[in-house]
Amino acid sequence: MTDWLTGAEMASLIVSADIVLSLHRSEGFGLLPAQAMVAGKAVVATGWSANLDFMAPGTGVLVDYTLVPVRDPQALYRGGRWAEPDVADAAHKLAALVADPAERQALGARAAAQAAAGLDPERIGRQALAWLSGAA
Repeated sequence: MTDWLTGAEMASLIVSADIVLSLHRSEGFGLLPAQAMVAGKAVVATGWSANLDFMAPGTGVLVDYTLVPVRDPQALYRGGRWAEPDVADAAHKLAALVADPAERQALGARAAAQAAAGLDPERIGRQALAWLSGAA
């Protein structure tokens, strides 16, 4: 699939999935895993980068990785590192979730609860105000 999706189309795709996979090298926030967790889906994602701010074992399945130098022909990230996900580990973890629908549903429920608590816009807004005011 290579088409661009609207927000509504993306939400529909996420809701129709049993498992959402995000094998990334670096993730600025982790919008796809966050959206999937809010929707109560089991998420399998690289265990590296900003998605760890809201994903942990028990609320998502974290894939092993190896840190490697960034391949960047534009030299914007000179000296940087990113994660190379372990595809075999991801396949093993996906297979385990496919084979266990009850665990997949339980994981999705824990993910939704974590996302509701950790990604609550009012809580994040209060935290941002505290940071901006120097109170945090």
